[in-house]
Amino acid sequence: MSELKKPPERASLEDAERYSRADFSGNGFAQNVSQGARESHSITPEKVLNLQEAAAILRCHPKTLRLMAKAQKIPARRVGRLWRFSEDRLRDWMEAS
Repeated sequence: MSELKKPPERASLEDAERYSRADFSGNGFAQNVSQGARESHSITPEKVLNLQEAAAILRCHPKTLRLMAKAQKIPARRVGRLWRFSEDRLRDWMEAS
């Protein structure tokens, strides 16, 4: 008989709270502050796109984009079951390719 594998444990509420407070500045999902914004003390949030919006910008099928995100070929962040994309990072990625 084969051994049954134990299912992976789900993240606890403490983990969820810790990740919700995490600083995503290195990943481009934090709020950008320009020089002018620093002087006026206002923060401009970065535009975050869902899968369909990002696919429309890239002019590809959402399923193709999802596969690229899973393979880490495109800058993306998974939030639960949903994929999120930074508009600025997507445009930078398009220009670099």
